[in-house]
Amino acid sequence: MPIATDQFDSLRSTVSSLLTTESAACRRFMVDGVTPSAVVEPTEAGELIEIIRWARSHHAALLPVSSGVYLPVGNPPAAADVAVSLARMNQVAHYDPADLTLSVQPGMLLRDVQALLAEHGLFLPADPPYADGAAPAIGAALGGLLATNASGPLRYAYGTWRDFVLGMKFVTGEGKLVKTGGRVVKNVAGYDLAKLMIGSLGTLAILTEISFKVFPLPARTATFVAGFRELEAALALRSRIVHSVLQPMSIDLLDSAAARLITSTESSPAAPAAGTQPDWLLVVSVGGVETVIDRYEKELSTRAREANAASFARLAGEEGQALLTGLRNLIPRARETHPGATIVKCTLPLTQLGAFIAKAQQVAARYQLPAAASAHAGSGIAYIYLGGPEAAIDTTKKMAQAATEMVHAGNNLGGRTTIPWCPTEVKRDVNPWGPVRDDFPLMQKLKAQFDPDRILNPGRFVGGL
Repeated sequence: MPIATDQFDSLRSTVSSLLTTESAACRRFMVDGVTPSAVVEPTEAGELIEIIRWARSHHAALLPVSSGVYLPVGNPPAAADVAVSLARMNQVAHYDPADLTLSVQPGMLLRDVQALLAEHGLFLPADPPYADGAAPAIGAALGGLLATNASGPLRYAYGTWRDFVLGMKFVTGEGKLVKTGGRVVKNVAGYDLAKLMIGSLGTLAILTEISFKVFPLPARTATFVAGFRELEAALALRSRIVHSVLQPMSIDLLDSAAARLITSTESSPAAPAAGTQPDWLLVVSVGGVETVIDRYEKELSTRAREANAASFARLAGEEGQALLTGLRNLIPRARETHPGATIVKCTLPLTQLGAFIAKAQQVAARYQLPAAASAHAGSGIAYIYLGGPEAAIDTTKKMAQAATEMVHAGNNLGGRTTIPWCPTEVKRDVNPWGPVRDDFPLMQKLKAQFDPDRILNPGRFVGGL
């Protein structure tokens, strides 16, 4: 049942937060056709507690958001009465460059965090899609990135958010402020609830502060690109690197369609002249002093020849950075190029990566769908980008059927397959999270413990949590 206007008046009188019911502001946070009736913007944890208490007493569903970039991820909401925007909770709470620790509020944009850290030669090793704000311009905020556990190519060397989050503060669905972990790199006190919050899509609690360990920026970086005619040969080089003493920052794979997708000019390093582009590119980024990078070039070129690479090149400076930026922004680029794009993600054992990509390409071809493929090849994570006109009903049905087949194929290969980005019409025919697993009863118990009234992002997570 919609929330009455006088009930929003009671919320206004409860907190000093900015609250609006203007349609333009509410439409900004529409999810799968569901538009909140109001938007509230707390500035500190105390206001957030009062908002949650109000929601419990009025049986109102809250939609936690930061920048809103990652709102399309997940099921359509069961209800979304009030969008709780964390945009004004965007301050630095603590920063000690010498101790390599940083604490910030969840509304802070990742690009702003990186700019702050770069002043001291530091960075957060996170390069997820939308990190730099290129598309859309606002960029991704930390709250949404942690809620979805979004990551990019650098996860190969540094891991994901769970690996460099030291602690956090959050408010549960009961309106309780909880602190877990701390601001020191070595912290072993108590159960690490921070890891539970990361990737839970805001269905257990709303973050108010996150503490990170940060890392020194590499002295120099370089990117190496090996071209192949066969997928198996590209993965053979991947395996040689993974099982060697080499420690690159990232190892990524993309087919020619994905390479074309990320290029904006014919001079792009990922897009050689027509007719000369390999079918597969293995992209390896490394960091260190110049002598170390020279050693990488020698070792990688030797291994590329042994794997029968059709080409091998070193990209440095802006050229290499442009390719890495294109790699991490493949999802934004795919969605920009095809507004109705469906993107399938599968986390697999390394040995099954090639089998899944080959099967997914066969499925896409059978349904006559434009498709591109990429992978964090060192981490075993494949992405399939299915394109198509947004308004074409027959194409939408095909994408849903193809995505369903890919989910089953990935799961049969021992992987975990989801559909993080797709049109609402596709979600009506396919479960974005895939089949529930044996741990689902435990997830239900956690939801009941942290959010007993189901006011936080109801219906949007695995199994409709």
